[in-house]
Amino acid sequence: MKKPTWRTFLLLAVFLLAVVAFRGAGSFLSNPAQVPKPADIILALGGDNGDRVAVAARLYRMGFAPRVMLTGLENGPAITRPSYLNWRVQFLYDAGVPRQAVVLEARAGNTWEEAVNTLALLKRHDWQRVIVVSDPPHMRRLHCVWSKVFAGSDKEFILVDSGPSWWDPTHWWNNGQSGPFVIMEYIKLAYFFFKH
Repeated sequence: MKKPTWRTFLLLAVFLLAVVAFRGAGSFLSNPAQVPKPADIILALGGDNGDRVAVAARLYRMGFAPRVMLTGLENGPAITRPSYLNWRVQFLYDAGVPRQAVVLEARAGNTWEEAVNTLALLKRHDWQRVIVVSDPPHMRRLHCVWSKVFAGSDKEFILVDSGPSWWDPTHWWNNGQSGPFVIMEYIKLAYFFFKH
């Protein structure tokens, strides 16, 4: 029997690292999620299918912030963004969030713009902290983007995941919703690091 060479061990090590990286991809993306703390405003990011706005409403009812902001549909045409906000606004009203506590931001077309516009809002009103609600696989990229945008300011953001039923970070590839989401997030992360 032939004695294993260093190349064999190297290939085995690379294979094992690839398996560990694949299995841990979901956990790596969702890891920056935090526990909510009192804030000035709660932001349910655009691209929502309902989980984000539901968590934002719950956090409002629990007293984490006196207002809730909704942003427009990411990458949607600017003309359709206000309409997209309508069902989410109605959900907030139905969930007990009063009209005067709802802030709408329909100008943002992507994650970077959401962070920039939110920071400007915090500065304009002299608010200190925002709770940002999004889906778990979005947390890593949010942390990268928002950290870069908020760098040098005295403002804070807290990332809270929407806790969707479809998310399982340890078996993300087994789900028709989380699998593509994880793959797209890695592509978007690579683009972010290339661009910024």
